[in-house]
Amino acid sequence: MLRSAAASLLLLTCLLQDSVGETEDLSSSFIQLDITGELKSLKDLVNQQAAAIAELKKENAVQSSELSALKNDVDKLKNESAGRSKVAFSAGLGPPAEQRGPFSAETNLIYSKVLTNIGGAYNPYTGAFTAPVTGVYYIRFTASSYGSTSNNMGLNLYKNGQYLLHLGENGGDGVAKHVSSGVTLELAAGDVVYTRLPANYVLWGGTDLSTTFSGFLIF
Repeated sequence: MLRSAAASLLLLTCLLQDSVGETEDLSSSFIQLDITGELKSLKDLVNQQAAAIAELKKENAVQSSELSALKNDVDKLKNESAGRSKVAFSAGLGPPAEQRGPFSAETNLIYSKVLTNIGGAYNPYTGAFTAPVTGVYYIRFTASSYGSTSNNMGLNLYKNGQYLLHLGENGGDGVAKHVSSGVTLELAAGDVVYTRLPANYVLWGGTDLSTTFSGFLIF
């Protein structure tokens, strides 16, 4: 009887030891699986970040190339601008404040009050602008009159003695009249542009500079 109990106890002890060994083996396997999974996840993350960094490097290289090209363009424009002639003028029929005209014949208008004359191409003694260089110019002019309803108001624009256009209003359009216009002209060096007061027309001149002649080189 005692021998049977001892044998049973010994068998139970062996079974328990085997069970513990198997449990430890299983735990080790699960731990190994967890570590392997984490390492794989980290490796995938590193690969993704490496790919993102490589893409950013490509984008930075493209942007650096574009910035370099823009800088070259800006430098080129600066060099071109530095070597380009600067031409601009603006002048008005100055004092005394009075009506000019009417005259029996067409008369050159002389804008004696000079506001701007960069390049010195406008002549305040003749009222003419002479293009110093070949290029495209913007020419603008205004005209006004006050108090006269019996005479038309306006002016004519000329280039090298050739009539280009007329700007004006009828005398009956009102006591106070004002008109303005502008044109883009392709001029060769030496071309002369000026305005004239048509026969029997009137204009107003004075410190308010409501009648003006202006222009500048575009390119």
